[in-house]
Amino acid sequence: MATKSGTEYDEAAKTMEKWLRERVLVPDEAPTIYVYEQEFDAEGVSYVRRGIIPLVRLDRSRIFTHEETRKAAREDRERLIQSLKTFTSLIFSVYDDRKGETDVLLGSSAKEKIYDFTDELGIKNRFYRMKNTKEIAGLASLLEDKNIYIADGHHRLSVAFKLGLPYVAMYLTGMYGNGIVIMPYHRTVRFRKERSLKDLLARVAPFLSIEKVAIEGTSELKRRVRQLVAGLNPSFALVSKEDHTHLYVLTQKKPFFTDQSIPESLRRLSVNVAHAGLLKGLLAIEDDEISFVNDAPEAVGQIDDGTSDLALFVPATTVDEVKDVAEHRLSMPPKSTYFYPKILTGLVFHRYAQG
Repeated sequence: MATKSGTEYDEAAKTMEKWLRERVLVPDEAPTIYVYEQEFDAEGVSYVRRGIIPLVRLDRSRIFTHEETRKAAREDRERLIQSLKTFTSLIFSVYDDRKGETDVLLGSSAKEKIYDFTDELGIKNRFYRMKNTKEIAGLASLLEDKNIYIADGHHRLSVAFKLGLPYVAMYLTGMYGNGIVIMPYHRTVRFRKERSLKDLLARVAPFLSIEKVAIEGTSELKRRVRQLVAGLNPSFALVSKEDHTHLYVLTQKKPFFTDQSIPESLRRLSVNVAHAGLLKGLLAIEDDEISFVNDAPEAVGQIDDGTSDLALFVPATTVDEVKDVAEHRLSMPPKSTYFYPKILTGLVFHRYAQG
């Protein structure tokens, strides 16, 4: 569905009404919870992520976000959602289920399989319907007091709150389960004025140890980037256009992101140490010089082809860091988390009002 002009919002609404008339989309006739499983590989490890899709009461006291919304994106979602009276994409959320009680219940529940397919990324997607009222009540009981942390879908959530809806559809999965994979967004830099690698390294040397490592192919690059660590003494890595055959691994030896006006949760957040402390602080790089890329070889490719002058590789944000920042009602810097894989759009829609 197109979303870039008033005409296109109207066309999207017409398409929605057509699908409803032709029963391409069919409303649930009884109380239902959906179960969604994704089986996938990441960095050579196999995972299965299982979650449920219920309507969740919109309660600000127990829903926690970690990302600021952007005005243009928020307005786009609002116009589309109001035109359709429907959420076509789900809000991806996590909750603390260390005991695995939800998985136990789901494993033994009666489920009707609706979809079972492998998508273009090689991810196996399985989608089920639960209608047993006793089992649905059991899930509701397990989740009724849980705090909910938004992984992806902050703009849709903000629209739901603005519309004053009592409930919104969410995909919920345990934050400590087997299928939680958070990938990093690395930073690439295009300098407005020339900067030397020697000067950049001299600026960081008082605070970070520097290890020069040869980049011997894509596999070695990925391995080295995976070894970067978050925590009290985080590590990062640089590649420069002046020396794009070597990785400069930087490990904190002395705290440098110490501005007491910044909340502690953000001062100890590794991606913020990299973004605000290292790039913007020590290296005096401006926001408009910074871009984001998820794939490490792609970042090096940008160095090779001259698109970027510098790449900074960062460790993946941990789920505990997400929880910590969210519970303090703070926001991470842009592109701090990539919960992999994304959940597919179109499996189920949440129509909050009739035409």
